[in-house]
Amino acid sequence: MTVAATEIRAPRAVIELSCTLCRHVGSPIPAQTLDVGPRGMHVRSPRPLTEDETVGFDLPNLDIRVSGRARVVRQDRPHVYALRFENLPEPMVRRLHALAINSR
Repeated sequence: MTVAATEIRAPRAVIELSCTLCRHVGSPIPAQTLDVGPRGMHVRSPRPLTEDETVGFDLPNLDIRVSGRARVVRQDRPHVYALRFENLPEPMVRRLHALAINSR
């Protein structure tokens, strides 16, 4: 198995959480997670997102506030997007990894 294949299979928690997405311009976008892992998440967004767009995100309900920047990797189906976290601080990565492992 290659490193890339291992990264794709990073653990994920299937969990619905309120999530706020922010662009550089415009009002915040209320979204909802479908799953979350240490490297990214899938969200349902009422407003369209663009592939390769970078958005700010905030997940306030995880014992610690998890927030930062994420890149839209793809649209999986209408209003559902895969986002990859960018430069997330290590304590936040550890919290998301623990969430994913404990949800199995």
